[in-house]
Amino acid sequence: MIKKILFILIMISLMSCNRGKEEKETVTISVAASLTDGIEKIAKNYTRDTGIEVRINLGASGSLRRQMEEGAPVDFIFLASKNHIDHLVKEKIIDENKHLLENTLVVVGDNKIDNLKGMDGLLAMGDPDFVPAGRYGREALVSSGLWDNLQGKILFTKDVRSALFYVKIGEVDYSIVYRTDAILLKDKEIYYIDDDLHSQIIYASGVKIGSVPGKKFSNYLIKNIEIFEKYGFKVK
Repeated sequence: MIKKILFILIMISLMSCNRGKEEKETVTISVAASLTDGIEKIAKNYTRDTGIEVRINLGASGSLRRQMEEGAPVDFIFLASKNHIDHLVKEKIIDENKHLLENTLVVVGDNKIDNLKGMDGLLAMGDPDFVPAGRYGREALVSSGLWDNLQGKILFTKDVRSALFYVKIGEVDYSIVYRTDAILLKDKEIYYIDDDLHSQIIYASGVKIGSVPGKKFSNYLIKNIEIFEKYGFKVK
């Protein structure tokens, strides 16, 4: 009888432990690849201050938006395009729409150029259909009358950090990326693209409708948004 009681007590204890593990609070966030460094710092601090685990899903803004539209279990989303966030609001998937950061588009490469026409060689940039940096880059090249002439010389990548990687390892001569990405490469030349050649680069965020973890994380991020200034972003 005593053995039976001990067995029951042990099982209750084990079930309580397992339940505690299963119920550990987490928040899942989808974030544009260009925000990698800042969001990892924010997530680390958030877990330290709250004990809540942050699961980060990094990628191209267009792909992340599509994942959320298809029902991905995401609490909070932070993208490099306010248009994607506006679309999710319109579809009633998220109920917040915060415009938080601004960025600048640049060309980075081994050789110094004075204008976009100075690019001579292979160019890497994000796929314009999924990557905002690629879309802004296409707008700039179209505005400059260079888009058609560069066909066949452009390597389209899955996100902006991939475009940066190709110029870093010398697979291409130039990449169109954000300033915040380009400054990570200390030995490359940077050309700032005229802001008038493309849409304004605004990073926006949203919280999935009804997500308490998403709301908590959003509030924390907004209170600590200045962290992104360390990585070259302009806080709105």
